[in-house]
Amino acid sequence: MKKYTNFLLLFFLISCGNQEQELQSYKTKLAELEATHLTLENKVKEQEIKIKTLKDVTAKWDKDALEITNKDLKAQTKKLNQTVAENAMNKQVDPENFRKSFVFSLPNEFLQAFESVSDKYKISSAMNPFYTTGYFDTDDKLDYAVFIENKQNNKQGVAVIKGSDYSKFYILGAGNTLNDGSDDLNGLLALTTLNTNLVESRGENPAPQIKSLNVISLSFTNFSSAVAYLDEGEFKLYAQAD
Repeated sequence: MKKYTNFLLLFFLISCGNQEQELQSYKTKLAELEATHLTLENKVKEQEIKIKTLKDVTAKWDKDALEITNKDLKAQTKKLNQTVAENAMNKQVDPENFRKSFVFSLPNEFLQAFESVSDKYKISSAMNPFYTTGYFDTDDKLDYAVFIENKQNNKQGVAVIKGSDYSKFYILGAGNTLNDGSDDLNGLLALTTLNTNLVESRGENPAPQIKSLNVISLSFTNFSSAVAYLDEGEFKLYAQAD
């Protein structure tokens, strides 16, 4: 009888040990599931923040300026297609005409002026639309802001060209130091026009006194944004959403 009792006791202890191991295994799996759930929750929150930030940025875009740019691009695309079709029919290729058609529906006067710095910079089509128009100084002539790239170091930037004088333009970034200390607009996602009265004051840095009707809105892939404005003969950046 005593041996039988000892056997039952041993069996009970072994069973308890197995249950303890199973319980510990369940606890480990539960902890892993909780960690996975927390990670997913954090990712959802990050996505919600990014979506909200993007909505805030796009809500301030100048829709009229975007429509004008879009119409210009459509018209230029139609013209380019016609040129390509005509050249194909005539079995001809006109590189200069093609360049002016593709380089980007910009005024010929600007293209000619840009030749003076074309050894260092190139107009980039890596972003679409790659340019925007607006009144970025105090006159009544339409100005251009064009996405460019430094040929030597591949740093990105924006060239701003005055509509009143195509030979006078400003280079933001692309290897040139800006007022925030940066010299590269790498990660630029969108180049648009923003009405000056929509510029938001940010924290301890009050919004600058901007005299132009429009500013250039720069949106980046990390969901930060800034505006570029003319101040004392040079364009400066002022941070917006981040």
